[in-house]
Amino acid sequence: MITISFVSLLDLLIRTMVLGQLLLLGGLLWRSPPSTVRHLVFAAGVSVAGLLMLTAPIPDEQYGLLRNVLLILTDAFAFIFWLLIRYLFDDDFAPRQWPRPIKLLTGLFVLMYFYALGVRAGVSPLHDLIHAVGLMLILHSAYVAYRGFADDLLDERRRARIVVVLVVSLYSTVLVGFEFADERYRNAAWFGLMNASVLLLAISVAIGRLFRLQYEPASRKTPAAPAAIAGSPIATLSAADRQLSEALDDFIARKGYHQNALTIGALASQLDCQEHRLRRLINQTRGYRNFNSLLNDLRVADATDRLSDPDCDHLPILSIALDLGYDSVGPFNRAFKAKTDQTPGEFRRSVQNRR
Repeated sequence: MITISFVSLLDLLIRTMVLGQLLLLGGLLWRSPPSTVRHLVFAAGVSVAGLLMLTAPIPDEQYGLLRNVLLILTDAFAFIFWLLIRYLFDDDFAPRQWPRPIKLLTGLFVLMYFYALGVRAGVSPLHDLIHAVGLMLILHSAYVAYRGFADDLLDERRRARIVVVLVVSLYSTVLVGFEFADERYRNAAWFGLMNASVLLLAISVAIGRLFRLQYEPASRKTPAAPAAIAGSPIATLSAADRQLSEALDDFIARKGYHQNALTIGALASQLDCQEHRLRRLINQTRGYRNFNSLLNDLRVADATDRLSDPDCDHLPILSIALDLGYDSVGPFNRAFKAKTDQTPGEFRRSVQNRR
């Protein structure tokens, strides 16, 4: 009994420390420029605060209606985490462009979420459904981080992808999995203490990282928007990098990007350079954050020329897609619509109607 009381007291002390760190984190975020990512990180912090309070060694009956609010905040973490990972690692993520049926289903799920947690206080099968969806989103977050690793041109973001896959996703999966476990394990004092300790460590690392980001030299920051596809090298490039930039320009002029399944590694091999050098060069001189965006911009530009050319009217869209280097028409359609807001077929018809 003494051991349990000591563990519970230590648990509450650590949770108080974490809440204090969350306030500090919120202050740091307040000083940073407004952005979707900043808002999501702030929301994740609020969700973690709700988790700390809800899982504290305090009897449920002591919370009253506050328990419903804490449930809403706690279970929102998986959804906030998924959105944060998409915005951080998926440069083409655009929820506003989702089809109307997807937006409708999302709205219905939100209503169900607030009913199951805010009204029913989690006492319904809907709560298990919310946990299941949250678990799937966390696993999908790990997949998103892993999927874009090869094409990512930012070394720091590549390292962050590894952290997400190996650390954050694993911890979050275990945390959500415990929600399906027997209540005596879920409410065990040792688990609450372990959970609070891990959160203390994670938020300490996050605060340290934010401090470094806010005071790092401007020269280390990455360009936010792509420059011209065949942009000229930066004047401060070394002679070797200027030579590599010219080789890349020549590769683009020869339309070597029409190669099927072209990767940054394969391109580095063809240009006879180290892969990390090529990643840095493309990012610094063209402003791209991932290699696939560069390929899509080049290929879609060629596609609009062919779809506008009367001499190519007889060519099926699939043939154009394959000739440009795509494996099938599906990725081509998605890339084309993301750049032009039209499918290739719609674009071709609009051009033909204007002739």
